[in-house]
Amino acid sequence: MISTLLIDLDNTLLGNDMETFLPTYLQKLGAHLADRIPPDQMIPELLNGTRKMMENFDPVVSLEQVFTQYFYPALGMAEETLKPQIDDFYDTVFPSLKANTTRYPESERLMKRLFDAGYEIVIATSPLFPRTAILQRLDWAGVPVERFDYSLITSYEHFHFSKPHLEYYAEILGRLGKPPHETAMIGNDPENDLAPANALGMTVFHAHASSPDEYPGGSLEDAIPWLHEASNQTKPQTANQSQILLARHRGNLAALVSMTKDLDDHAWGHRMVENEWAPVEIVCHLRDVESEVNLPRLRKILSDPDPHLSSFDTDVWAEERDYLCQSGPNALSAYIDSRKETIAILEKIDSKDWSRPARHSLFGPTTLIEVMNIAAEHDLLHLVQLRSTLAIGGI
Repeated sequence: MISTLLIDLDNTLLGNDMETFLPTYLQKLGAHLADRIPPDQMIPELLNGTRKMMENFDPVVSLEQVFTQYFYPALGMAEETLKPQIDDFYDTVFPSLKANTTRYPESERLMKRLFDAGYEIVIATSPLFPRTAILQRLDWAGVPVERFDYSLITSYEHFHFSKPHLEYYAEILGRLGKPPHETAMIGNDPENDLAPANALGMTVFHAHASSPDEYPGGSLEDAIPWLHEASNQTKPQTANQSQILLARHRGNLAALVSMTKDLDDHAWGHRMVENEWAPVEIVCHLRDVESEVNLPRLRKILSDPDPHLSSFDTDVWAEERDYLCQSGPNALSAYIDSRKETIAILEKIDSKDWSRPARHSLFGPTTLIEVMNIAAEHDLLHLVQLRSTLAIGGI
């Protein structure tokens, strides 16, 4: 059953023709920074920095970090010199761009009905802008955060991938701890919004007055009756399973990095509920499963013609290894290293290697692709646990 909706922003909730909006945005930003840097030097490097963000596949480096690491050195300026003036642009000049957009009255009606019905809502907009630019556009659309308590808004500060990459959607699912069949995507762009979400197994709706037959669609007001039927719809995946699993392994790692980003020592080691793991225990568990179960299984399947995979009771490790007294940041760092090694191996193998057979002591005959899917599902189980733990703690 669908309980969570991802909804695009520009030209879905807000009329915003990017062919008009972006040139005006660049002109105004260039003029605002002209006393520091000539627009004909700044604008090309800003566009190059944007391309860098769109090409990022590192699940540990946020899009903001990707942009910052390129943009300021390319201009030969220190971040602390120029960024305050950029921040001032978003406070004082960016609001004037509202005149380039059109409010859709049906957006507010849709959002009210969805929240009244109990759906969890994600604003799944392209995360190439800072959060303030997205919050302002939500306000222009008549669906501001002051009125609607969105579970997640994708922006460049906290996200690691952009549309149309599968990883962008996998990271959202990881942050929510949601399987694809419980989520749906509503958007106006088949290439950026619908195809990748559909590839991961999500149900999709094309918000367009003349929607083609490939995807169900219609106006935003048609989305409500569509939702009543959507849980019974199944859609074929359009990406192969190896691409999906690589995206999930990257996206789950990125989700964990974001979710633990601001934890202090107390939060890392605090059990919010008695007999439930603290964040440090969850991450230590993921670290040890990755380094002692997933990676060895992966190597064994790729090197052994008749691999036998042992089963492990990994839950007991929390007490046996005294996870609660370990360092959360150190555990996260070690987990990142192991997961990146897993990803690096999977990136290099041939398509036929994904079908390599193995024998599991509990499950019987299996394949590499099934083993890696079990690993991704294990991630999700503990991302759900972490999200619940942080929510109880008000984090």
